[in-house]
Amino acid sequence: MQESVSRAEMLAVLAADAAKIKSNLSKQCNVLCMAKCPAFEEVADTQIYGFSCEVKLAEKCGVLAADEGQLLIQELEQGLANIYATVGEDE
Repeated sequence: MQESVSRAEMLAVLAADAAKIKSNLSKQCNVLCMAKCPAFEEVADTQIYGFSCEVKLAEKCGVLAADEGQLLIQELEQGLANIYATVGEDE
């Protein structure tokens, strides 16, 4: 087991997780084709919560500053909002 994680490794993991969340929710929207689906919002909220827990762990471990963590969460929220808005335009 690895004893420590570098800042670069943690940022890479968080970036990959955020991209995976965006990809999965984008696919869900494309399959369901429903912009106002409550399930989309619930899944998005759950994914953002899980991601924010990862970010908080990175902050507590001292690998990430609080302002950097907040920026990562905001970027994910904005990305999901863009997906949601794009699907809404298709209807």
